[in-house]
Amino acid sequence: MIETSIKTDSGEIIKTVIQSKLSGSELDWFESNIAFENNTQFFQTFGLISRNISLIIPEWTSQEKVVLEELYPGFTQSNWDLQQLCRCLLMIHLPAHQNIEILKNLAEMAAIKELVCLYKGLFFLKNAPDFVLMVQEGIRTNMVAVFDAIALANPFAAKYLPIDPWNQLILKAVFMGRPLYQIIDLDLRKNEKLALIVHDYIHERWSAGRLVSPEIWRLVAGYVNQEIAADLVNAIHNGDTLTKQAAIKTLKESSFYNENEIPNEALLDKYISWDEIGRQYYSQLKI
Repeated sequence: MIETSIKTDSGEIIKTVIQSKLSGSELDWFESNIAFENNTQFFQTFGLISRNISLIIPEWTSQEKVVLEELYPGFTQSNWDLQQLCRCLLMIHLPAHQNIEILKNLAEMAAIKELVCLYKGLFFLKNAPDFVLMVQEGIRTNMVAVFDAIALANPFAAKYLPIDPWNQLILKAVFMGRPLYQIIDLDLRKNEKLALIVHDYIHERWSAGRLVSPEIWRLVAGYVNQEIAADLVNAIHNGDTLTKQAAIKTLKESSFYNENEIPNEALLDKYISWDEIGRQYYSQLKI
């Protein structure tokens, strides 16, 4: 028989927001099924949520946004729907001494939507650090939705992954063309090893006659050497507007910046943020 336990700070908050967003019939069903007694009931309830809870993405009040962002940095960027919230609360109810085995089994048999919820919800768990290996395995996925659940608007990777798996995640995001600006605490976890690998990647792309995302320069900011500085100057002179702005930001943070070497037109919007560069770039791609 499974014991039930709740992490007060996350479980009670999620329970409160669920109660305020579910319809009366949805709430009745969920409250009558959340007190599972064994593994089988947990898996059954986890699966049945898709039939009994709507996919609505709630509209959050200002106060709710503040509370949820404090609990889970990136929450309001992540489009949490009611099914995901209910499944997360089920995960939180699992006792910490049993949840690793149970959730590992779930990951092996889950559908894509269930995997997305699983990886999004691990940060809420009291023993979240115990799931580092599971997340490292998850990074290898070829399913974009699952990778995004791990990499984007999810604080788990930045808080818990060691440097090499973290670098692996960032490099895969680059290779897959995922929006780097949506990765939580990207700047806090940048490192020289990652910057040098990214610089080699940029050269490979250029040698093949291909472009790179302007966001990619964010990963070398703070680790600019003479060779990288020369490439940044090249990008400033030959890149599109966003690339020029990204290269200037990166170069300006180094000891190699010389405004007199920068074309005047490239300096028009030199105060643009990295997040804005990312938003503009991916907005253009959708056109």
